Amino acid sequence: MALTSTKQKKEIGDRLRFERERLGYTELQIAQLLGIPLETYQRFEAGETDPGIFRMPRLFAIGFDILFIIADERHIPGVEEDVLLKKFRTLSLKGRATVFNTIDALERLGPNIKRKIRNATRSDHSKD
Repeated sequence: MALTSTKQKKEIGDRLRFERERLGYTELQIAQLLGIPLETYQRFEAGETDPGIFRMPRLFAIGFDILFIIADERHIPGVEEDVLLKKFRTLSLKGRATVFNTIDALERLGPNIKRKIRNATRSDHSKD
């Protein structure tokens, strides 16, 4: 028994193509990102083959709305997310690396900052 019907594969393929075009990628770019031959990716969009759940994290990482692809439900990104994504895409490789390094640094500093804020709040309350 097939897990995905022919109709479902066609619908998923249509939504996959819609997302790719919405984001401005070519079929070849997405095939390369997924590490598959172009013909294989084209079969996904044509609805001949199910792309499978294990390819979705990579698509999500570059902006595909996975909920929309799988369930035909739309995640509506905020205006700020769209602006940020558009600006990120225009950065050079060095610029992108800088963004990722900054995010990594903020993630490492986050717990320390939270702790300092908590401690400052506690000392303010103890003065009352």
